[in-house]
Amino acid sequence: MTFLTQQSKPVLLDDIADHFFISRSTLERDLNVLKMDYGLKLTATTEGVKFNSSESDVRRVIGQLLQSYWGQEIKQNQQTGKMTRTFKVPQSLKRYVNKQTLNQMQKVLNKFVKILKVDVNEYQYESLLIHTTIAIQRIKNGEFITQTTTQNFDTMAISPSTNKLVKMLIVAFKCEIPDEEVAYLNMHVAAIEDGYIDLDRSGLVERTIVDWLRSVLTDYDNQLLRNLTLHLRPALVRIKNGISITNPYCNQVKTYFPVAFDQALALAMAIEKQYHLQLTEDEIAYLALHFESFIERRKVLKPDVELAIVCSTGYGTAELLKQRVMDKLPDVQIVGTLSVNELMTSTVTADIIISTIPLKMSGTRVIQVSPFLNDQELNLLEKLSQDIRQEKYTRNAFVKLLSPNGIITNSKATEKKMAIIQLTDRLEKYGYVDNR
Repeated sequence: MTFLTQQSKPVLLDDIADHFFISRSTLERDLNVLKMDYGLKLTATTEGVKFNSSESDVRRVIGQLLQSYWGQEIKQNQQTGKMTRTFKVPQSLKRYVNKQTLNQMQKVLNKFVKILKVDVNEYQYESLLIHTTIAIQRIKNGEFITQTTTQNFDTMAISPSTNKLVKMLIVAFKCEIPDEEVAYLNMHVAAIEDGYIDLDRSGLVERTIVDWLRSVLTDYDNQLLRNLTLHLRPALVRIKNGISITNPYCNQVKTYFPVAFDQALALAMAIEKQYHLQLTEDEIAYLALHFESFIERRKVLKPDVELAIVCSTGYGTAELLKQRVMDKLPDVQIVGTLSVNELMTSTVTADIIISTIPLKMSGTRVIQVSPFLNDQELNLLEKLSQDIRQEKYTRNAFVKLLSPNGIITNSKATEKKMAIIQLTDRLEKYGYVDNR
């Protein structure tokens, strides 16, 4: 796809196939996948095919590719204990995303999210990071948005938060940002601000969503209603603004949770009818995680080993992983479910930390898993839980052997034989041994 976006003139399919050393049939199949999965717009002529999209379309496609293929890793500094995260850009996308620009953008956004009056979840942060980085890179290259993708744009509608972000970007990257680009950035900031739900307040919009969910769902509990409301509010704003997200577990959700996916698909159809917004499969798969969590939410579990969950792909994924751990490991107590942002600023105390992303922490057992806890991950987690349980049992068993009655303080004994006599006398006194 990046090859096509770089071409200013039509390119013959045979020339593209030769460039990548693949057959023409394979190329045509891959192009169909790109059209379906990434909305690739191509114009076919006698001279060949050409990427036929606006600048905003180019950025959207690059953003989807980057979100699908870049890697994130979190590390803890051994000396300071501070958590840091890094992103790895695929070689094919480095033309669009400079590593230095990405690192600088992280610093800007880390400051920006602190001044926002709303919480920013992980995929909102990732989406903002991707699109702002691509935007700055394209602006520096002289490739601008010519008109905003937001309908009926009004300069008065620009969020004060967007203006703050623009000022921070101008200072950090020393470049001018045209009004059309400000409007483009405003879409992404608005998707965060307008989608935020304050759990301490019961807003009219949230009550409306809950009431609507009650009318369209045939089976639910209060937890499902709450989880879907938390997910749908930002999702609807995101979709309305044309901002797409990638679900790395979409295919697995469809494979492992067909019933939940069908329920999510039915809800997506109801959403399209009610709100005139069409959900992608990635969005539907996220909804399916909430339904699967509801399906598996049945058992009352006895806690034992303490476990914390770190998840980067959203609230629904974290809830599903939590529910599956509770279902598969009834002797484990889940003491916390944290996003990456919460992990960066919180102190986590648990016997085990399971994470959906690479995580290195000193002095803590950490296991990287998928939200589905496959058999290999589950066996590893069970084994580690058993080891911890055995350690606790051994430690507690030894402590139980100790008694104040068998302890002598301030002994006057100066020789080993005298100390042994004092100990045996005390043991006899309290009935631990008899005088034989």
